[in-house]
Amino acid sequence: MTTPIPSGRVVRRLAALFGLALLLNFLPIPNFGYSQVSVLDRVPLPAMSDVGASELPQLQAAVDEPPATTQPLPTTTEAPPTTAPVAASELPSEVVTQDRVTGTADQVPEFAAIGVLLDEAPTEPILVRVQASDSSWGDWRELGVESDEGPDANPGAGQPEGNGAAYGTEPLWVEDAIGYELNLSSEDAPTAEVALVRDETKRTVTEAVPVAGAAVPTPFGIHMRTEWGARSTSTSVGSTVKLAVVHHSASSNDYSPTEVPGVLRSIQAYHMDGRGWSDIAYNFVVDKYGGIWEGRGGGIDKPIIGAHAMGFNTNSVGVMVIGDYTAAQPTAAALESVSQVIGWKLALHRVDPAGRVAFTSLGSTKYDAGVVVDLPRVVGHQDIGLTGCPGSIQNALSNITNRTQDWATYVAATLGPIGSFGGVVPNVDGTLTAIGWVVDLDVSGPTTIVATSRGRSTSGVANVPRSDVAALYPDQGPDHGFWLQLSGYEPGWWEVCISAVNRGDGVDTFLGCRSAVVPERSGRSPYGNIAASSPQAGVIDVSGSATDPDAWPIEAQITVDGAWRRSIVASSAGNSFGGRLLGIPAGIHLVCATGINGGVGSNQRMDCEWLLVGGANPIGGIDAINSSRGIISATGWAYDPESLDSIVVAMIIDGQWFTSWSNGYRGDWRTNHPGYGDSHGFGIGAKMSKGEHWTCLAAMNTAGGVDTMLGCQNIVVK
Repeated sequence: MTTPIPSGRVVRRLAALFGLALLLNFLPIPNFGYSQVSVLDRVPLPAMSDVGASELPQLQAAVDEPPATTQPLPTTTEAPPTTAPVAASELPSEVVTQDRVTGTADQVPEFAAIGVLLDEAPTEPILVRVQASDSSWGDWRELGVESDEGPDANPGAGQPEGNGAAYGTEPLWVEDAIGYELNLSSEDAPTAEVALVRDETKRTVTEAVPVAGAAVPTPFGIHMRTEWGARSTSTSVGSTVKLAVVHHSASSNDYSPTEVPGVLRSIQAYHMDGRGWSDIAYNFVVDKYGGIWEGRGGGIDKPIIGAHAMGFNTNSVGVMVIGDYTAAQPTAAALESVSQVIGWKLALHRVDPAGRVAFTSLGSTKYDAGVVVDLPRVVGHQDIGLTGCPGSIQNALSNITNRTQDWATYVAATLGPIGSFGGVVPNVDGTLTAIGWVVDLDVSGPTTIVATSRGRSTSGVANVPRSDVAALYPDQGPDHGFWLQLSGYEPGWWEVCISAVNRGDGVDTFLGCRSAVVPERSGRSPYGNIAASSPQAGVIDVSGSATDPDAWPIEAQITVDGAWRRSIVASSAGNSFGGRLLGIPAGIHLVCATGINGGVGSNQRMDCEWLLVGGANPIGGIDAINSSRGIISATGWAYDPESLDSIVVAMIIDGQWFTSWSNGYRGDWRTNHPGYGDSHGFGIGAKMSKGEHWTCLAAMNTAGGVDTMLGCQNIVVK
């Protein structure tokens, strides 16, 4: 007989779901499950041998590729510039000399992309050909080397970049190759490594869906990072966007629409694991079919600092077209999408795509650090570095600029308010002040803002003079700052969220959330801070400090999503505390520390921190499965690391399910699983007919993992 789930448990689950639904109005939604993850292996060169003179013409032919003309943009009235094809004999091409070596590695584990990493810039072209899954070999191809890609010399605080190979070729997408042959200069070989990117299926917590309403909406479709399985990263933010740089990937043009996510994962893995950059280099990526993809993380509407154009990354946006356009022509769909995303991005920052900008280089191969370069607002990579990138797309830049201006004009007239929520400042009178600015570009005058926190709201108007905002948006005037006073908040930690109310075309804009502590007027209440991390699924490690001016030691009560989880007494060493919280379900949680007052004053919520906890599968064991008097019975234990409660165990006999709770006392269990209590044993039975019965035991998952099969046996009922 099946044991029903108690109604109290149902209520708890519904309450948790309701709380989560409220939380998701402000926070991202983590994605759990099995997904393709690109990983990079750095392997030594295969055994290399000298190249004979007879092989050089074939290798040189792989380097000598003339450029081609460019297709015009759709709906552009101005005729595109035309360029007659140039004969290969007229081109100054790179030369491959006889002092070269070749090595072959065949029948290796399948890989999706290949590149070469080096300590120094290569002296000659690096060539590769790959072995397909049917064991056939393709043609020789040159691996492009972009010495002007990489982070700026001073990318900003918190930009963990530059710990990989000093130089590297562009990764070549090969989809499912099983072998490769490399050819390079013998002078370059000693420091070279092969970088192979492979797709592996792993259970992951992938990057969260962007906060609803946080990003300024685009007037066109865009594939977010979750759609291509991007790894979570940390990036830095500039102050504005005043330049757009167009690139190509210098990799294979032979990919289908369904393969684009794999291409992007391989590029990200190569940039992060091979070059040591914090994320994929480009802010946006466009495929040859016209698809627009979010590249580097941090927010599509923010001036995220990329690694696409060394010396010119800060306050620019990098847009890359997947493919090698050294000789090939870009599609009209790709060029239109490049124009769309650049027009939208420049419009957000009130930049005229047809204008020019005095841009200070931070150091590239073309311009030394400190050199001020007069540039059009839309440039190709070769305009700011010694590179051939973006190939033949360079010929289309005038058309891209014209079409970009059309999109920028449209976006400026239709988007909602834009602005920044700088933070919340506590005041001595027990109030908070929210500080920031808002501009609604398609109307004049101040914008209404609304502050919300724990169900309460306060409205105000952004009409305070801000000279910095006036400099960015001179046509809008200076009065767009806000200093919104928030009162009626009890002492302690609060999180405040700000939205800007749209007045013309467009929608309201969510500017984000910031936190602060409302001071207690006596100054005698507890104060402190908190830090939290999730080193493993189902667990939160919490630490911090807690001080009470009137008492010692002080107790810190730890809550998760408002529910008490543990009390910890601070030690004498800096009034510090620390401990581990068990049984935390997968998802985003608010972890808070409340100091228990010991004299004058009152208990104080000292600090809080949001944390993403991964999912775990149930764990358990079977003591025995027996048959007696026509009954099949089983005993054992089971629990889910994401819960302190008992879980359901299922006995499945010939496909028929029987369930019970694992809530029996087990005196031996606490020793091996401290912190989860003693009541996780189970006993379950079912009456069956005579004969053989295939019997399995499974522990039922409670949150972010999957059910766990504990074991199966063939049981005979006599």
